[in-house]
Amino acid sequence: MEKSLSNLSICKYIQYKEQQKREVFISSNILIFVIKGTKVLHFGDEKIIVNSNDVLFLKSGNYVMSEVLDEYFESILFTYDDAILLDFIKKYNLDFEEILSFDNNYFKIKKTPIFEIFQSSVLNYLTANSSNKESIIRLKLEELFFNILESDSKEYFKIFLSSIYNEYFFKIKIEKEFDFEKNILFFAKEFNMTDLAFRNKFKTIFSTTPKKWQNEKRLEKAKLLLEITNDNVTEVCFKCGFENISWFIQLFKNRYKVTPKQIKNNKN
Repeated sequence: MEKSLSNLSICKYIQYKEQQKREVFISSNILIFVIKGTKVLHFGDEKIIVNSNDVLFLKSGNYVMSEVLDEYFESILFTYDDAILLDFIKKYNLDFEEILSFDNNYFKIKKTPIFEIFQSSVLNYLTANSSNKESIIRLKLEELFFNILESDSKEYFKIFLSSIYNEYFFKIKIEKEFDFEKNILFFAKEFNMTDLAFRNKFKTIFSTTPKKWQNEKRLEKAKLLLEITNDNVTEVCFKCGFENISWFIQLFKNRYKVTPKQIKNNKN
């Protein structure tokens, strides 16, 4: 049984036999409510055991070895991306005294009566028909987040939320304040980071290097200027932050399969 949105889903998962170790890549954040049975997860040398007393949070972007020790295993799975968490932070104006990094792959919560009630309500929802399922799914997840913020594990969750906020703040600030005429590494000072730390964080968030991203943005602007202004190729080159005309022409041709001069001649 599954209810889903584009970036959020909830399902009841049942397995009827033991499961040997298998590697799984966690592409979305996952919250697991174990109903019956025991699951074992291996992160490197670390072994995590979860059973019906536990709620387990798994962070996206990690590989894990998973196995089930019992002949019957049942759980509720919430899967959702970081945008869901960012929306939650914005919607309820959550503030963080300090922006921290979440260095763990998971955290585990012991079920309290509140979590048991929540689990029961979700199970009832999964077996019922509803014309408002999309809104209900999102509200149920928000309810769960608030329950975590009221639990003994609230500090772990706050740290994770602040790390999500920090990553999006990093991305938004760069996209908004990028200066075509400055080297992108000037942001390292803005974030009080070393150049190496900035490069590593940038590559994690943008899935490319700062240099490649900067060149792509500069080339996009150069193509636009060549198409809509009367600036010549040399003027466009320097306006977009390139310091060497030959290097600019080479990059442009590799990217667009034509030279800047050909773009200009086509305009004329």
